[in-house]
Amino acid sequence: MPLTESSRKALLHLKAIRPYDGWTIEMHGTTKEIRVVRRGIPLTDNYFNDIHYDAISDSVVGILVKGPPTKAQVLVDEHGKPIGRTPAIIHVTTWNPNAPYSRNNQKSRASNQAGVSTTSSATPTATGGVQSQFSQEQNQLLLKYAGFAIAFAVAVKALMNAVFALYIILLPILYLYALSTAPHEDSFDAKKELKRVMRGHHLPEDHPDKPKGWFSETLSRMQAAVTTELATGLGYQITMTSLGGAAIVTRVDVPSVNQCFYWVGVFNKWRYLFCMELDPRAESPGVAATAY
Repeated sequence: MPLTESSRKALLHLKAIRPYDGWTIEMHGTTKEIRVVRRGIPLTDNYFNDIHYDAISDSVVGILVKGPPTKAQVLVDEHGKPIGRTPAIIHVTTWNPNAPYSRNNQKSRASNQAGVSTTSSATPTATGGVQSQFSQEQNQLLLKYAGFAIAFAVAVKALMNAVFALYIILLPILYLYALSTAPHEDSFDAKKELKRVMRGHHLPEDHPDKPKGWFSETLSRMQAAVTTELATGLGYQITMTSLGGAAIVTRVDVPSVNQCFYWVGVFNKWRYLFCMELDPRAESPGVAATAY
């Protein structure tokens, strides 16, 4: 069924002020009542006798009661903004209930039919085609966000390139520095380092096992000295492995306590790493040192 002349003009007015909002007019499948649809979503739940552009209020309204007086509900204001679900009822004097249907020519008729959807068959098609349309403000916002995303990606890539270049430059310098400051294997004192581990020297300050206060530290030193002497009295083994000359990994096996301890010597200092249990099948050859 073609649109009325009033609804056709109202639809043309909406498309003129908001051309990217996907305006259509939905017609009820069993009655002649119609309603305005924007981007596939009806502006109201109810249908109207006609849709009309009221020149006096400069708004698009839905005809509720055929007058006189003619009562209408405001659907879209003068700026093309939908009023929403809150009804605003006005009296309209510019609507002509006897206006003929728009059948002037085939082009106009085809154009009107393209803007009409019925609840029985055309609603899915209109919805699918309209929901992909955006207003000019939304398109500008999307372009703005896309620009931000591209700029962020370019900045991240530039930062990664800078970090990689810095890494390439600093890695040889760091290696040369480590090579020149690597401690000699003769500077490693196994008993001394074991005592430091036994008394918790490597633990952080907030660790519960870290000695606190002078008395606690003195007591832990004495206990560590006795424990180390007893543990190493039956023999221990030292194994050293060079890491390109820049660092030395040292392993001390203490069979009497069934544990092995690891240190790394780098930058003029021996740093404790961790300890673990020995293989129970490992033998204890006594004191030995393996050069790297």
